[in-house]
Amino acid sequence: MNKLLRLTAMTCFALILASCSGWHLRGSENASLSLSSRVFLSGQPSQTYLIVEQSLERKQLLDSAFNSELLLTIEPERISRRSASVNSDSTTAEFELTLKLNYEIRDNQKNILRPKTEIELVRSYNFNQNDIGSSDKEDAILRRDLQRAAARQIIQQLTILDGIRNKTSE
Repeated sequence: MNKLLRLTAMTCFALILASCSGWHLRGSENASLSLSSRVFLSGQPSQTYLIVEQSLERKQLLDSAFNSELLLTIEPERISRRSASVNSDSTTAEFELTLKLNYEIRDNQKNILRPKTEIELVRSYNFNQNDIGSSDKEDAILRRDLQRAAARQIIQQLTILDGIRNKTSE
């Protein structure tokens, strides 16, 4: 009985420690979305645009240009792939993916809160010539990871600027 009680206490302690450490599952980027302002999203839809749009819709923060306090413009992302290293037989051993994306944040008076800013994210992966299918899957996974990371950066900037705006208006 004593062992069971000790095991239960250790499990509870581990769960509390994990929840207090800031640890979260990959892909749970909406956990830090604490905006209080309505946002109007514009630009040409890309994967990153759609991720930001879904995050704002889930929190019911997406609105029209007339009713929004923040105006976010996201330009289309550009993802490029290049050979990062080669094997001794001159075949590609590693690829590097680069995502570039520009965005701008304004208030409802069209004042620039965050001038046009470029996000540049880089990831690399090993290319296995003998298993091209798995290398293609890894490429697709890393592309989605780059897009989610870019969306998280944009949402963090929205949250920061919203917090600053709310403090100065008080």
